[in-house]
Amino acid sequence: MNMTQIDRSLVVPWLLLCVLTLGYANQGTGDEFYVSTTGNDAHPGSITEPFLTLEHAQTEARRAISGATDGVTVWIRGGTYYLADPLVFGPDDSGTEETPVTYAGYADETVVLSGAKKLTPEWTLHSDTIQVATVGPDLRFDALFVNEIQQTMSRYPNFDPDTIVLNGYAKDALSPERVATWTNPTTGLVRGLHHGRWGGQSFEITGLKSDGNPILDWVGDNNRGSRLHAEYRMVENIFEELDAPGEWFYDQPNGKLYFYPPPNTNLANALIEVATNEELIRIVGTNDRKAGHLTFDNLTFAHTHRTLFTRPYEPLLRSDWCVARAGAVFLQNAENVTVSNSIFDRVGGNGVFASGHNRNHVITQNEFIDNGATCVSFVGLPDAVRDPGFWEDFPTTIRDSTPGPKTDDYPKDCVVSFNHMVNNGRFEKQTCGVNISMAEGITVSHNTVHGSPRAGINICDGTWGGHLIEFNDIFDCVRETSDHGPFNSWGRDRFYALGGYNHNGGGGSEKRPYAFLDAWKTTVIRNNRVHYDEPTSYGIDLDDGSSNYEIYNNLLLNTEIKLREGFNRKVYNNITINKQCEFHVWYDHCGDSFVRNIVVNRTAYNTKYLKSGRAKRLDATIDYNVFYNGGDEVVLGDSGWDSANWDTHSVIADPLFVNPETLDYSVREGSPALELGFANFPMDQFGKPGAPEPNPISFVNEARVDSDSRPLMGARVASINDMSIQSVLGAPDQKGIYFESVPADSYAASQGFKKFDAILAVNDTPVTTMQSFWDVYDSLAAGSNVSITLLRNQHEETHQFVKIRERKRSE
Repeated sequence: MNMTQIDRSLVVPWLLLCVLTLGYANQGTGDEFYVSTTGNDAHPGSITEPFLTLEHAQTEARRAISGATDGVTVWIRGGTYYLADPLVFGPDDSGTEETPVTYAGYADETVVLSGAKKLTPEWTLHSDTIQVATVGPDLRFDALFVNEIQQTMSRYPNFDPDTIVLNGYAKDALSPERVATWTNPTTGLVRGLHHGRWGGQSFEITGLKSDGNPILDWVGDNNRGSRLHAEYRMVENIFEELDAPGEWFYDQPNGKLYFYPPPNTNLANALIEVATNEELIRIVGTNDRKAGHLTFDNLTFAHTHRTLFTRPYEPLLRSDWCVARAGAVFLQNAENVTVSNSIFDRVGGNGVFASGHNRNHVITQNEFIDNGATCVSFVGLPDAVRDPGFWEDFPTTIRDSTPGPKTDDYPKDCVVSFNHMVNNGRFEKQTCGVNISMAEGITVSHNTVHGSPRAGINICDGTWGGHLIEFNDIFDCVRETSDHGPFNSWGRDRFYALGGYNHNGGGGSEKRPYAFLDAWKTTVIRNNRVHYDEPTSYGIDLDDGSSNYEIYNNLLLNTEIKLREGFNRKVYNNITINKQCEFHVWYDHCGDSFVRNIVVNRTAYNTKYLKSGRAKRLDATIDYNVFYNGGDEVVLGDSGWDSANWDTHSVIADPLFVNPETLDYSVREGSPALELGFANFPMDQFGKPGAPEPNPISFVNEARVDSDSRPLMGARVASINDMSIQSVLGAPDQKGIYFESVPADSYAASQGFKKFDAILAVNDTPVTTMQSFWDVYDSLAAGSNVSITLLRNQHEETHQFVKIRERKRSE
């Protein structure tokens, strides 16, 4: 998107105007300096004789701070400011509450802080379609802009704006036959999806194997292993793949830039920019002296280098995420920083990244457009976590029973509000609008988030809760990945693996006393609208171990609420349309509740793992709900419902919505929901005012997926044929079969199989369906040794056993 095409009226909101008026009302007060692209650093920095560079203005502002009585403001006139290095703001650049320091674009002028280098190449014809210019060797850039339009690094398959996943993918992207056509494969960069579609997987090509396959060096951009998806993959930065308009390739050793210009491009007078900087502004203090009381307003951040292949990736505890600690705006040991009324325009990595100690920041009224990674990320340091656990170090005992954080090296009490975040994760795929990890008390309010490859808002862990997620509009997310949610959380905290890691809901009595050591404050999710149209996600997905949540007044369209393995989730006064509620492997004594909600769907709940024998032990409450299926049958609970006194007051009846065609799901007077205690909540306050909204939906009668359970070795197996089963098993996809039950006296149990074990391969032959399993298994003789690739507790392992003669499966 050309930044001149952005509707800047969206950048100045109405609700926080009294807070964010900043300099416009105060122009002429305090110490003021001006900067202009036509200025001179020998000038005094006045409005008529401005400075030329931001670096010089920063130096003069720093000198003025000690004597300022009403703050210091640097007014930046319109134009593009190319930063050779990021602007670094430390304690000496900081203001105070009485004398804040502000860097602001002047009035309604467009100010671009650019991480690019401007080139003036002389082009010559290389071939019928490709131009070439000598720009110098060993430049460091990975994005090319021609007349402010971003071009495409040479790639296979070619860029396709209509293909959502990777904008084009090909199973043969790394085939030996294709690699053989490349003169120098080691320039190549591979981007793809994780084999389970749990985010992205990226690699550098470092050489060739003897069989012609490329040697891949993983960059580490996923916390769940390095296996690349077999089909969702592409390769870029190969000269021989430069074959489409808009593609380019930089021959770094020889300093030559090759470009296939789009039609009607006049390169002789074109503006050529290449992204070189990964960051634009760094606000970094020390442990003893924090940086802060700084405001950055009415700016455009643009042209930053991707961090995907240049920065080390760091796992965020036991979530699925790894991150590069970098951003167009980076904060650490900082307090009271505001970023407002600004545009993050196609930055290569993260937009705003708050690392370690951060307090009281406000990120508001911004536009995040086509960013390469996450828009806003709050990530503490693992040193602040008591007894931190990682996938390779999964403690099964409580080694530190002190609640809360260990140090103050984490973000706390920060606000992200009234932002529009669209199409994040262009390059990285484990991304979202707002990411929170090892943080406390983050408010995410009135944001519109859409067009994400994975989550819209993500909380990586239970440390330390207290977040407020409210009035957001989240839609068109989880576009390229699966088994996730527009809102997603994990809670694989200290308690999670106590007594040995499992994912069958066991050990609730033992775990509950420790569940709130990390999630020691309640996170509230309220008054959000979550909309989704694909079957690969859960709307509000409280995944593995997520605990201590209060969820109410949310409107869920074509999507649902999922509660898995956690404690004290209070879910009430929500509306769910076209999806069942998902209750997965609840712990004994979980203390969850689901009351006064409206569910419009044929099936009210997924209750496969809440059988009657456990219902009473859950200490859960499910009641006073309204269910509706357009007048048709509603499937509600199982035999355990009666024994637990669940839904004894719930009704199946028309909730009497006001006007679903306009997304108004308030209920009318006389609604049975009102009689049961449901209360209407606002339907016109979701997201950022003026931002895009999701389309209305229609009621769809649910299609049931029945189990194809069959006997095996005295146990029973079934296909992984719906998303809820996939989620419970932690399976990467819906291929394979799993053990529905394994009686203790069965032959399967004697051979070491357990309930919820999934079979992914037999003697190295992949199992994709129930029939594919029997095709291989029936061909083996009784008494033969069988090798199974087993998925247990979300980890693959090899399992050996001896086949016995089976009864006929019809028995």
